[in-house]
Amino acid sequence: MTLPDAAAGQTNTLSEVMLGDRAELSHLKVTLEGGGATHLASWMTTLAAGSFYRAFHLTASTALVRNSLFALFQGEGAKVDISGAFLGRGNEHIDTTLVVDHAVPGCESRELFKGVLADRARGVFQGKVIVRPDAQKTDGKQMAQVLMLSEEAEFDSKPELEIHADDVVCGHGSTAAEIDADLVFYLRARGIPLTTARAMLIESFVGEALDKIEDEAVRAALAQIALGRLAGLSA
Repeated sequence: MTLPDAAAGQTNTLSEVMLGDRAELSHLKVTLEGGGATHLASWMTTLAAGSFYRAFHLTASTALVRNSLFALFQGEGAKVDISGAFLGRGNEHIDTTLVVDHAVPGCESRELFKGVLADRARGVFQGKVIVRPDAQKTDGKQMAQVLMLSEEAEFDSKPELEIHADDVVCGHGSTAAEIDADLVFYLRARGIPLTTARAMLIESFVGEALDKIEDEAVRAALAQIALGRLAGLSA
């Protein structure tokens, strides 16, 4: 993690994670590299039998971010839970490419990404779940949701399922929407000012992704970063 006022530049990172049998790992990444910075990253993860990989990524205050995440199941009974929140404003571009490869039977994958885009920010999500012919009893679910705070913001989403087995439970989805006017009216009817009502709804939307973080202290710290980033967007 870099301070928001860091000098402009480009960062290229590679994270390789290899989990052995019944290993568990929680992996947290925060990207705050400054308004002129470019961040290009790849995560490569392999999971052995019975292992569990939890990953969370918070992205904000970086001009261009491209994250490529790859998870490969190599042992039966493994689980992966990958989630993230991206908060874009100005001309920022935040791109996430995710591939989850179910190569063996009986594994479970969950992916949830939440984004808030203001001004002329652009978000991209490409999520693919592959279920190979031998990967029976696969359980996979993927969702990407974005809250659009400006008519000039853009969200491009491409969720994919590539299934070659017949005994699986898999699903995916993607949504992009403005703040619900009915919910704003509900809060205002109870004496809550417009700006506060919008802020509450935005925080609640992002909070669903932050709730994926199990450690309470870490979750609270990232929530403060997110709230600071969201300040003023609710106006």
